[in-house]
Amino acid sequence: MIEKRSSRYRWYLLALIILIYSVITGLDRMCMPVLFKEISDDLSLSIVAIGGVWGADPLAGIIIGLPGGLLADRFGVKRTMTIICILAAVFGALRGFSINFLTMAATMFLFGLMAAATPSIVPKMTAEWFSPKQLGMANALVNVGWSVFSMTATTLSATVISPAIGGWRNVMFLYAVPTMILGLLWLVTGRAPKKHELQDTSVVSPPPFRQSLAHVLRMKEVWIIGLINLTNWGANMGVVGYLPLYLRDLGWTPASADNTITVIGGVAMIGAIPMVMIAERTSRRAVLVLSLVSLAVTIGLIPLVHGSTIYVLIAFGALMRSGTTALFTVMIFETKGVGSAYGGTAIGLANSMGMLGAFISPPLGNSLTSAGASTPFYFWGALAAAGLPLLYMTKNEQARTT
Repeated sequence: MIEKRSSRYRWYLLALIILIYSVITGLDRMCMPVLFKEISDDLSLSIVAIGGVWGADPLAGIIIGLPGGLLADRFGVKRTMTIICILAAVFGALRGFSINFLTMAATMFLFGLMAAATPSIVPKMTAEWFSPKQLGMANALVNVGWSVFSMTATTLSATVISPAIGGWRNVMFLYAVPTMILGLLWLVTGRAPKKHELQDTSVVSPPPFRQSLAHVLRMKEVWIIGLINLTNWGANMGVVGYLPLYLRDLGWTPASADNTITVIGGVAMIGAIPMVMIAERTSRRAVLVLSLVSLAVTIGLIPLVHGSTIYVLIAFGALMRSGTTALFTVMIFETKGVGSAYGGTAIGLANSMGMLGAFISPPLGNSLTSAGASTPFYFWGALAAAGLPLLYMTKNEQARTT
């Protein structure tokens, strides 16, 4: 009976963490690209300034990614996630009070601190509650949830919700509400696994900060995955922030331009679980190579195709790379010496490097529009391709335990 109750609670907790992750990093964050046109008109921001605003979020990730993981390893998921949810709601709402570039970038940075810390903490929870055989699927479900809320944000935020409630500022205020509610629900119902529920039995007590940091910094595998994140996240972040603006300038309707980002989220939702299952039953490296090649090629081809072909292109690219986040997360946790004890710190390091790429890439790519509106896509395609040789440096061991 105890085991059944623990099993039910484990799945409840996964559902709750999926909602938290999806609302903060999907709904609250992904509403921004489709609202940038309205925001830029209201605040008189240039295309480069918009790139800077969009880059302020990952800039925060560079700073908080590793400390966020350290905090989760030291103080546990419950306390850390509760604070993140409440502050994400507050800082997300503050974006609605922005009056110029500086205030918009500053509030995006503050919100980004919370949004960027979330991916460092969520995988630690799944590693604590789910066995190695279930870990890939649990993380894939997290990504599916993100896709659903990301699609909601990109489909409705600019063309439906903003006109209905009086503009982009009220969208910021509205989206803060579910974030706050989920934070309070996590505070009341969330908890750490008991000894008999803990999947990683090597965890005895939380390691000190210095021990966690020193231990993880010596791990070559984590650094390599972090560098791949840098190229991958940088390319993705640049394209997502620029593509709707690019298509609107080509004469697309706002809804059609925004829906390209929705397609990315929708296809990622469909493909996440199958891609993880294929990788686990065949070869992770083969699937990840296909993902990185597809990302680079599809981004580079965007300026060369027209009309509905763009939807087909980005849908194919999104499908091929839909399982990458879950796969890299599992690879980090399965690295010898990581496990759930040091998982938050290891994920935090890899994510911080990814956020570095996501911070640099949007304004740098947007600045290349002076050489032509298509030039940023070639830059981001090349950046994505740069992660391919790094992938061959990973050990690619399957079903490894610590």
